[in-house]
Amino acid sequence: MSRKIFLWRRDGAEPETLVLDGRAREWSVSYGGSNLSAENVALPDVRLSILLSDGRQISGRALRRDGGEVTVSSSRGAVRLRLLDPLHDRLARSTAAGGTLEQEEEIRASMPGRVIQVSVALGESFEKGDLLLVLEAMKMQNEIRAERGGLVKRVGVRAGEAVEGGAVLLTVQSVRG
Repeated sequence: MSRKIFLWRRDGAEPETLVLDGRAREWSVSYGGSNLSAENVALPDVRLSILLSDGRQISGRALRRDGGEVTVSSSRGAVRLRLLDPLHDRLARSTAAGGTLEQEEEIRASMPGRVIQVSVALGESFEKGDLLLVLEAMKMQNEIRAERGGLVKRVGVRAGEAVEGGAVLLTVQSVRG
């Protein structure tokens, strides 16, 4: 099973969460308290057809735009969504609150993978842009860097450890400002 978590926002609204578990054509979908299974099929005209376990069928196209936006088109019209990485969304929303207060934050794995390197230790301070850890996911090494300076409050993983999507990797005390 592969686990994918998406956040999206419509014009200033609070982010909504969609969780997909599965692989290839078979998926389970969790959204707004509902849990459904779904089968998806790529159609010859580049549309995607999704058959949900409650009998509904959705057919349409998704077009990736700049800035993390996606336009989803179906027979009901087009909707433009902004896809958000959960970590960067949380950081952006806390920065928007302003001020220079310290804030404790959890840095989580956005997908299942293996920790390649942990570059910080408990109690260590770091600056904006410093490498915190490296997570290998889908055969790619992803560097997790600090969005701002702070202090490591908890290290939840070690090099070589496999992690699930959503697992807490580090807890840091960041300084906004």
